[in-house]
Amino acid sequence: MVSLVSSSLHLRPIARDEAAELDSRILSCLQQLPDRPEAEREAAALLLEKIAREADDGTPLPYPEHFRRFVERGIARGALDPRLRTFQLDVLARALDPARDALLGYAALATLADRYLVRDPETRQLLERPQALFMRVAMGLALVEPPETRTSWALRWYDLMSSLRYLPSTPTLFNAGTPHHQLASCYLAEVEDSLESILGSAYEFGMLAKYAGGIGTAVTRIRATGAPVRGINGTSGGLIPFLHLYDALIASISQGGRRRGTMCVYLEPWHLEVEAFLDLRRNAGDPYRRTHQLNTALWIPDEFLRRVETDDLWYLFDPIVAPELPDLVGAAFSERYRELCRQAEAGMLPRRAWRRLPARELWLAILASLMETGHPWLTFKDAGNLRSQLRGIGVIHSSNLCTEIFLPTSRDEVAVCNLGSVNLARHCTPTGELDWEQLAATVRLAMRALDNVIDANLYPSERAARANQLNRPVGLGLMGFAELLARRAVSYAEPAAADLADQIAEFLSYHAISASCALAEERGAFPNFAFSRWAAGVLPIDTLDELAADRGLPVEVDRTRRLDWEPLRQRVRRGMRNGAVMAVAPTATIALLAGTTPSLDPYYANVFSRQTLSGKFLEVNPILVEELRRRGLWEQLLPGLVAARGDLRAVPGCPPDLVARFPTAYQVPAESYIEVAARVQKWVDMGVSRNLYHAADRPGQMSAVYLAAWRKGLKSTYYCFVRPRMEIEQSTVAVNKARRRPQWVQLAEREVLASDAASCRLDGSCESCQ
Repeated sequence: MVSLVSSSLHLRPIARDEAAELDSRILSCLQQLPDRPEAEREAAALLLEKIAREADDGTPLPYPEHFRRFVERGIARGALDPRLRTFQLDVLARALDPARDALLGYAALATLADRYLVRDPETRQLLERPQALFMRVAMGLALVEPPETRTSWALRWYDLMSSLRYLPSTPTLFNAGTPHHQLASCYLAEVEDSLESILGSAYEFGMLAKYAGGIGTAVTRIRATGAPVRGINGTSGGLIPFLHLYDALIASISQGGRRRGTMCVYLEPWHLEVEAFLDLRRNAGDPYRRTHQLNTALWIPDEFLRRVETDDLWYLFDPIVAPELPDLVGAAFSERYRELCRQAEAGMLPRRAWRRLPARELWLAILASLMETGHPWLTFKDAGNLRSQLRGIGVIHSSNLCTEIFLPTSRDEVAVCNLGSVNLARHCTPTGELDWEQLAATVRLAMRALDNVIDANLYPSERAARANQLNRPVGLGLMGFAELLARRAVSYAEPAAADLADQIAEFLSYHAISASCALAEERGAFPNFAFSRWAAGVLPIDTLDELAADRGLPVEVDRTRRLDWEPLRQRVRRGMRNGAVMAVAPTATIALLAGTTPSLDPYYANVFSRQTLSGKFLEVNPILVEELRRRGLWEQLLPGLVAARGDLRAVPGCPPDLVARFPTAYQVPAESYIEVAARVQKWVDMGVSRNLYHAADRPGQMSAVYLAAWRKGLKSTYYCFVRPRMEIEQSTVAVNKARRRPQWVQLAEREVLASDAASCRLDGSCESCQ
């Protein structure tokens, strides 16, 4: 990706005049980008020099000398784990490859320097350079290996990460090798219907957020407004005030200024206060009944969507009269829910504890809220549970902050997941041919690294430590899919894109499961293995038919298999190291670091603005740049490209084949996004975080897309980006009037995401998972 605007990064110890000179040269390079895309690399080189000067006290040192000095100084100043001295530091120092700094673009380096590279805890001086970061993380992951093999494993993981073939999640990059070894990405919890649980959870959530964990929590059990409170002879204030409490808590935690505290609350749509829940993210209304920091999601059972399709009535209940519903899934949920409906109509339930409305009326209200605020996200309770490999271990009551983790929770357990993603773009040729052998090797190394996180991790919660050790879940994902398609000259909207996603997901799943089997042979199976579906030889692909049987409806997804799964099935029966192995996270931040497209997402546009906590970066689709330059059209088409906001259809003289090859996010049919995600989900044992992009202007236009996601067996969807809400006029924002920049740069800067409601912003400002 080509970054066009400086983040005004300030690195402290460089002399003021030297820093000013470097800043001026960097800005000069960035302003030359309209004519010379290669100037972005020059800006990155200057920023590298600036980082090196600060880290080495003014005079950049050779990397081996810098690394040895960094480790000793970092330990002495309390910034690094003293156990890093147990490695063969000279061997590691010699392995650092300075040439790999060139793989990092300007936006990646600015983000690393701003928040990822280790600093002196007191002076805030940078101590670390990029290659030292990759080695520090590799060492942190190797700390759980036997002392005699730690150095060799660190070398392998350094090679893997510094080549950008694989990156672990942000908490691991932040904290591996430091005294605060909180490396996990996601925490899932459930709040019980008691003040002790509500307030105790608040403390636990605060501690989890402090150490860079994103939180997903189920709140369906909390009784509704007006429910009796025994012991004080009063009535409950309901769910919403407690969510306001959690909102204020999360807003107050910034994780040292490097990452915002983040949390998503999940509610099942039969809860009596579901309509108030839909209003939580609205800008208007009572501020004490709004939660502008909390994300919201619905945990939707199949019964609701069946009633939407048949235009039936939907009943809302106070959880105090339906305490068993959160623990029931599939047909068992439907049976009990229908019995409660009969009891309500028969006058057997208190009248204040239930009411009814047309299911379609509530469904349209949900979609209207989604269009207006980007919330609530829609996730599917029964698919999440019935397709879980841990069905025999517990009930899944919610997903995580980014809707890709599906793990059981209980009163005694907070689920934890550790994430990392394979970069497809670093496993292919310039024309998009994948190196499958290298990809398999990457998966094997990544799975061992993820398994090590479980043992190396600092757990802020005893409940989290217990659950993670019992189930040992990890979530291997992917990024760079849209870049791969662009290199292969395949449009995201073509059926070939879904076929490729299917092939890649099957390959990754096969090798992730195989690697977990190998780890079980070496280290032992996870303690709850005997109670899991793995022990019965059930594979993720098998659960599609189980879901269809429970629903009594077909799961509408292609069942093609390309690999021989039966020998692997026999190995799985003998033991798995990890209760879960795959989850496709959004990867907004680590994809920025890797210089590729996030997760399964398309290019948002061919020119767009990326706002992160480290600054604003304007980007041009780099594959399009390569193709236009190859054809000698770059200079000719660039002004029209920017004026058209990256829409090649509106660029005079643009070749038709490029128009078809490089659609913007809103030009890809929403059905194509669902199909790609469904093909991936059929192989993934946890979930797929699926952003959706709509050109819709009314809720009914979105209904078919979400019902298709449900019918195709998806476990979740994530942000809904609706084009009318996401755009503003190009002429309304004045940017950096103190400096005159080319008009096309100013125009591109104005292509921003205008709605505060859609806070993920496609851009890395939400870094909750990766």
